[in-house]
Amino acid sequence: MEELYKAKKVRAIGVSNFTLDRLIDLGLFNDVAPMVNQIEIHPFYGQPETVEYMQKDGVVAEAWSSLAAGRNDIFANKTLAGIGAKHGKSIAQVTLRWLVQRGMPSGMMSLLTVR
Repeated sequence: MEELYKAKKVRAIGVSNFTLDRLIDLGLFNDVAPMVNQIEIHPFYGQPETVEYMQKDGVVAEAWSSLAAGRNDIFANKTLAGIGAKHGKSIAQVTLRWLVQRGMPSGMMSLLTVR
């Protein structure tokens, strides 16, 4: 991947599910750091330490499982429902807005309009 990046055949290198220690190892033993790390992030699992490290190191945290894979009864969560009701938005929209406000793209963004 580094050769392709250096040859300008790819614009970015990304990884998935790299924990903080794996990201640090990758940075120590490679010339080009990943630009994106797709990790599980949702209101029940925000991974603040990992996200903070990635942001300081210039790595974009891209959220997967943005809607918690429907777990933890997310679509009936009273806190998220209350926020949504206050703004006329669904729980899914509130959750995706939470990601946007934290500066994290999500694969779900193309499915819903978040305003």
